[in-house]
Amino acid sequence: MKSVDTGMNIDIRTIPAGQSVLSQKCGLDAFKADLPALVHEVVCRAEIDRNGSMLYVHLRFEGTFDLECSRCLTHFPWTAVGEIRTIIRERQGVAADSDMADFFYDSQSLSVDMGPALYEEIMTSLPLKPLCAPDCSGIEIRTGPEKSAMIDPRWEALKKLKNK
Repeated sequence: MKSVDTGMNIDIRTIPAGQSVLSQKCGLDAFKADLPALVHEVVCRAEIDRNGSMLYVHLRFEGTFDLECSRCLTHFPWTAVGEIRTIIRERQGVAADSDMADFFYDSQSLSVDMGPALYEEIMTSLPLKPLCAPDCSGIEIRTGPEKSAMIDPRWEALKKLKNK
């Protein structure tokens, strides 16, 4: 069975105490239906500070997407750059204090998927009306023969009344 790439996965077992850096490329396969097409995978770099069961994560990401200009409808590459600061902690007991962390792990699940947070950050950074260039003039409209010169023959009788 092929695993689905949802985003940056942090394996808690591999993160040592103190400061460390983790880099990954993410295809965001689980979110492809909602995101614009990726030109290149999203590159993520997480600076992690681990203090016991708490992990303080500063995640920076960059990815290039294929957007369609809202004026001229041509496709162009657009780069999303951003960062996320989050806290990961071990879930202890049934009622975990959700104010103290953004993500949780436990003995059954020692991997934390940052994909949903990455997806949210990318979606909120996408322009509402993408433009290929600030001065994009839009779709080129080509005009054919003058429509005013072509008069419907049924209106000729009215034209005669006007001329009288």
